[in-house]
Amino acid sequence: MGTIRNGGNGAFSGKAGSFIGSSWRDINYMRGIPKISKKPKTLKQLEQQARFAAAVKFLQPVKDLLNVGFGGQKSGKATGYNLAVKHVLEQAIAGSYPDFVIDYSKAQFAKGSLAAPVGAAALAEAGELVLSWSDDLNPFNAYMDDEVMVVIFDPVTNIYLSGPMGVTRVEAEMIIPIPAAYLGNTVHVYMFYMSRQGRLSNSVYVGEFVVV
Repeated sequence: MGTIRNGGNGAFSGKAGSFIGSSWRDINYMRGIPKISKKPKTLKQLEQQARFAAAVKFLQPVKDLLNVGFGGQKSGKATGYNLAVKHVLEQAIAGSYPDFVIDYSKAQFAKGSLAAPVGAAALAEAGELVLSWSDDLNPFNAYMDDEVMVVIFDPVTNIYLSGPMGVTRVEAEMIIPIPAAYLGNTVHVYMFYMSRQGRLSNSVYVGEFVVV
């Protein structure tokens, strides 16, 4: 049963006959009840669904991060997460149906106007990763106190880890403890910068490393 909010001039919500009233991001709308198709899906439809499923499985655990990381790239009503999924679908899906995989080297977790990390590298040591980079500075978009943000993804568990907070661009090194539960797993490491004002750099792919 449908209801009318705020009186006769309000928005319609719920089901009435063959129509459904709803809202999304403060926009009220009505739509018809979709008809259930009995036609088998085409190969193209199956491929699109599989690609989308791979992208969502990869990114869903860090949805909140992506809403920040891609927040400055918003287009219309698209969220940062939507734009991150779009990037993976267009740039980082490899393989063929039904065995689509993520090309981790082409994934991104942030986009912005700060100078991106340069010379980023990592070394796996006992129980930790030692991350280093060039402390490149300039007065326009690379500042001493830009904070280093690290994203570590483990495909085996589909779990993300992060680096310690408070390390800055000028320090040029970070030691990241890795829990023993990840011993022997191959993880993928990304980094980007965030300024005091919340500006971001593009994320860069540091590489893949076996936890020792």
